[in-house]
Amino acid sequence: MTDGALRKLQLTGCEVRADRLTRILYATDASIYQIEPEAVAFPRSVEQARSIISVANDTGISITPRGAGTSLVGNAIGDGLIVDFSRHNRQISGLDLERKSVRAGAGVVLDGLNAFLKPHGFCFGPDVATSSRATIGGMIANNSSGARVPVYGTTADHVISTEIVLADGRIESIGSDRAGMRDECEQISELIARHTPEIAEQMPPGLRKRWPGYGIERFLRSPKNLNEILAGSEGTLAAIFSAELKISPLPRQKGLGLVFFGSVDDAMQATVELLDLKPAAIEHIDQLLFDQTKGQLHFQAARDLMELDAKPCKAVLIVEFYDEDVAERLAILQARRLGLRSKIVTSQSEMDLVWAVRKAGLSLLTGCVGAVKPVAFIEDAAVRPAQLPQYVRGLEAIMKPLGLEATYYGHAASGLLHVRPVLDLHSADDLKKFRRIADETSALVKQFKGSLSAEHGVGIARTEYMRSQLGDELLQLMCEIKRVFDPRGRMNPGKIFADGQFRIDSHLRENFERPIELPFTPRLAFAFKDGSFIGNLEQCNGCGGCRKEAPIMCPTFLATGDEIMSTRGRANVIRKVLQWRENGRDPLESEELDAALSNCLSCKGCTPECPSNVNLALLKAELLYAAHRKHGLGLRERILSRPDILGRIGCVMPRLANGTL
Repeated sequence: MTDGALRKLQLTGCEVRADRLTRILYATDASIYQIEPEAVAFPRSVEQARSIISVANDTGISITPRGAGTSLVGNAIGDGLIVDFSRHNRQISGLDLERKSVRAGAGVVLDGLNAFLKPHGFCFGPDVATSSRATIGGMIANNSSGARVPVYGTTADHVISTEIVLADGRIESIGSDRAGMRDECEQISELIARHTPEIAEQMPPGLRKRWPGYGIERFLRSPKNLNEILAGSEGTLAAIFSAELKISPLPRQKGLGLVFFGSVDDAMQATVELLDLKPAAIEHIDQLLFDQTKGQLHFQAARDLMELDAKPCKAVLIVEFYDEDVAERLAILQARRLGLRSKIVTSQSEMDLVWAVRKAGLSLLTGCVGAVKPVAFIEDAAVRPAQLPQYVRGLEAIMKPLGLEATYYGHAASGLLHVRPVLDLHSADDLKKFRRIADETSALVKQFKGSLSAEHGVGIARTEYMRSQLGDELLQLMCEIKRVFDPRGRMNPGKIFADGQFRIDSHLRENFERPIELPFTPRLAFAFKDGSFIGNLEQCNGCGGCRKEAPIMCPTFLATGDEIMSTRGRANVIRKVLQWRENGRDPLESEELDAALSNCLSCKGCTPECPSNVNLALLKAELLYAAHRKHGLGLRERILSRPDILGRIGCVMPRLANGTL
């Protein structure tokens, strides 16, 4: 970015940062990808968002809207201007209990919105596993859903209207009862109407999750409502500033049936047999996942409740029922005698323990010890629930010739399993397997007429497969819709529509392509889990659990809302700084490293609460020790490390000392 372009952005009045530290912090999200932006903006109002986006559009800078940065496919990173709506845009207003609606800023966190609604007896239905940090804007942009799709559907089903900012700076309000973008809506209606037969062929009914790209099949069912197109567009059409949302009454009664199996295949067959009971959710977790909870105090109560140590198994189905006939349906489930054994759970505290294991799935798995880990890249495909047994067998046929193990967990009731093959992305051989698995899984999903990106989106990871998944005609239709919203192609370019810059195995995080080499010899054992400094550092997968709004992790982020104050932000900076070895640069003397470490309280809240057990206090101690060994103690450290001397001086001059304090 030129100095002139940066000055124009700064003159808008919106906070813009282009320093190296900020660019490092926003170069990654929860995915395996890394792209350093030129600048990051933090709008406080829709007017500031309009100004910053309009200037970026006019100066030829790409624009990537961003929420909490929890994307698993890289749709929240880009090389131009990142617009972070999560820091300031967090207002909740307009609660209308009669209309069952509320207005939320794009940066409102789902758990925060539900905490606001709970005293009134309502909730926002879609319940993503990242609810402690996922933002409403990000959920709309991804058309997120979660476990309880049979009850609540996807986020798009709950959007009444959205306030958006287009690339040219226009602020529009769109929805079925809004007049915004009327001409554009007519254009898009005509475009989609001409492709009705192809949409019916490529997107047949029966799929409960979203299709890749824009919601053209939804728009056919709800014409004149551009939110159907916007939901799932991943920031490629417009930036979402706020939304009016439908809210749902809280369930009057809940109950869980836990069914334990000797194999994943048995669990998939049982899923099909349980669909007639109309559960609110059927979630699957396998042994590879729940074995990661061993030795973790945070999950021990859940392990005891599920008797995982006393009665081993290979897979568990978590079957949830709501409201009507809960006890009766739980009794029927038990009477069917599926699997090895079953257990009924109706206490809310015990149900919360079980759901905590399921929600921590991603972080638990990426917290495996060593470089070989379950990798998220084919984790988002969905088929019809009745097809799950055959689909899983197809996946196993892909894995077996490669000698690979995979973990299968997720939304069985919706036909979506988060499948993560176990690979070492530092290895050239495993990267070849990574590519082969992705190609073959794409073909397999197409055979089932399923969705390759049913929940997490297209992003970087699946853009290259869009043509084979949708066909030339529908992909061209989506390109034309993109041009209606964003004629210059500034909004999150390269995502959804392949332009050659993104492939599933391109733009990987630097530590995969260039292993970290430490400029010191570690002294600490990191014995709890990883056995090494780099092992613990690389446990941070970017999931953003440290951004949650409930204590303890991470107190400095709770106080400031600044990314550098989160455990994730600090780990990202440490990883990047340690790779600055060129031109004789000393990583231990960098300002960025000081910024990452100086405000860490070493409270160790991260270690038990991060499912990957990133131990920032230990990482900090190791780095500071290495720096002090090499460069000696600074004046500040010398003074503060001798409280005995400070106390004696204070006693000599008590009035001055007390006044100073």
